[in-house]
Amino acid sequence: MKSKILLITVIILLITSCNSVKKESSKIIEGEIVHTVYFWLNNPDDLEEVSLFEKEIKKLMNTNNLALKMHLGKPASTTKRGVIDNSYDYCLIFTFPSLKNQRIYQDHPSHLIFIDKAKHLWKKVQVYDSATQPI
Repeated sequence: MKSKILLITVIILLITSCNSVKKESSKIIEGEIVHTVYFWLNNPDDLEEVSLFEKEIKKLMNTNNLALKMHLGKPASTTKRGVIDNSYDYCLIFTFPSLKNQRIYQDHPSHLIFIDKAKHLWKKVQVYDSATQPI
């Protein structure tokens, strides 16, 4: 009887320890490549232009089947500090499972169509790509 209780206790400990590791690793952004793009619009107060930009970028997101995860956002109302640049109008983040997928995306028709239809709406685009490194 004691050996059964000990065995059950060990199994429960193993299951809960595996679950806690899984939960911790889920905090990691999924994808080998994180592609972050900041957009500064020509006329961020022009509702018609903003609407057109949002329409085109959402089309890009809806037709991108190469990315694992996506995010589209605007600057957050966080505390103003010297290290924070919230001068941009939109931030787009795609995560890709591999460098190969990111490279394919660069020449993908949906990406090129987005650039062609929306480039007149922005004055600046800044891209930051980062690769997952084991730490």
